[in-house]
Amino acid sequence: MSAVRDAPLILTDSPDGSVAEAVGQLEAWGLMVAVGTDFLRTLESHEGIRAVLTATDNPNTLRDISDRARVRGVPVIVACADEAAWRRAVELHADEWYRTPAPADEIAARIRTALLRARQTGVAMTDRMERAEYEHMLHDNLTGLPTLPVMIEHVRSAFKERGELVVMYFNFVRYSKIEEIYGWEKLDAVLETTAGAVRESLAGSALRTSRMMVSFINDDDFVLFHVPPEGALAATDAEITAVVANLQREVAGRIEAAHGEDVAALFDIYVGRAHVHYNAKIRLQRLIYRGTREAANAAKSVEERERARRVDDLRASIRDRLVYVDYHPIVRASTGQVFGYEALARGTLRSLRSPEVMFEVAAEADLVWELSRLCRQRAVDGMRTRLQPGELLFLNVDPHDFADPAFTEEALMVEEPECVVIEITERTAIKDYPRFRERLRAFRERGFRFAVDDAGSGYAGLGSIANLEPDFIKLDMSLINSIDTNFIKQNLVETMVRFANDQGAMVIAEGVERVEEFEAVKAIGVHLVQGFYIHRPLVERAHR
Repeated sequence: MSAVRDAPLILTDSPDGSVAEAVGQLEAWGLMVAVGTDFLRTLESHEGIRAVLTATDNPNTLRDISDRARVRGVPVIVACADEAAWRRAVELHADEWYRTPAPADEIAARIRTALLRARQTGVAMTDRMERAEYEHMLHDNLTGLPTLPVMIEHVRSAFKERGELVVMYFNFVRYSKIEEIYGWEKLDAVLETTAGAVRESLAGSALRTSRMMVSFINDDDFVLFHVPPEGALAATDAEITAVVANLQREVAGRIEAAHGEDVAALFDIYVGRAHVHYNAKIRLQRLIYRGTREAANAAKSVEERERARRVDDLRASIRDRLVYVDYHPIVRASTGQVFGYEALARGTLRSLRSPEVMFEVAAEADLVWELSRLCRQRAVDGMRTRLQPGELLFLNVDPHDFADPAFTEEALMVEEPECVVIEITERTAIKDYPRFRERLRAFRERGFRFAVDDAGSGYAGLGSIANLEPDFIKLDMSLINSIDTNFIKQNLVETMVRFANDQGAMVIAEGVERVEEFEAVKAIGVHLVQGFYIHRPLVERAHR
């Protein structure tokens, strides 16, 4: 152990020299280093410990550290080597975290913020909490970007001197869809990737002198403030269009590399612009507020135009059959043997390559039945060459499709119905279960089997499972994400597996992306697994 005598101490298990350098930047603070069992023993017994900085990658150890630090009222800062470590830190409500490697200045700033949030008593506690809340609202702790009050102070002098300000509002329109499908942890990771990619893209552009902020902390929209440098004209519409097009390519590429094609397919950006001119009669803050609102409204107008274009693209896709199917393997957790394939339809046109986007546009244009028919036919056509004897085809069907007169057990034209699992994907709620079960019975009598998709999210709750009596229960990926470090998720999945075993059904874990998640669900007893850990789709079509 090493420590500074008589100073308040930060206890760490990190060998990183930047940590010691960071603590050296804190006035009158000392550093104590301990590892293994000595770390927890020191945390419990040493009276001088006022904060903890840990780099452990063991989830159980991190939980113990968090629990014991909380008992003492000591803030915890976590050094995260990867995304999994960051998720654990968020889940355990660490006071602060940072990604390694990090410079000493950033580590020192994280320590200061954590100390600012530390609990105290009486009037001092109230004052500290108010200051912590204020500090928390000034910067987004995920991306490190400032909020509007900070940004106004950054650009105040330059705006007055130049007399003009360009405000650009970046609306990442389908990031909410990422959160709905994959969970908030995934969206936070995507936002972190996005912020880094946007910074790098702008650094070499005509807007390189711009400053970027978040509209609100933990929000998924960014705002750019650009004061043209001295002697330069404001960026033209053509320059801004070029910058945005390049930014779209770079951010999409970075997201695809870090998070996979399915997530990248949901990336879309609409940019609105406002040109604000300084007027000494009007309060500067109000000028900027109004400019920001104007840019946000302009982004919405762009979004509306893009929606109309997507509807035209969808009509063309249905007419010209511009849909292909990617077959995602589903394997036995115990052996890794292929059990079957889920057929995921994708649009050939780039604007519709995501199935979520395709069906979202179809719902807006009242073309769901037409699109569903095309996707089903494409999937069935491909099973003749894709499936080996004994393998199953999982076919996504929305409850709304059962009202389509063209969707019948005969219309599917499947030679071996027992090889097809109709996967009930509940984009809409089932309102009349008795009537719906009658429709299912007709399919069952022909040999088709059924799965409930995304169990544990949206409409696909225990009621659906009880009413539909499925042969397969597909667990939503939000339950599987980081299950290796989340004991509550493990208990929930274990309960679902026991239930399925009692009912003669099989559980499928969706969205398994890491070996740790695979090993966790396998140990719990999950029967079947699918996800990027098993299969990462190849780009089989040149998207236009």
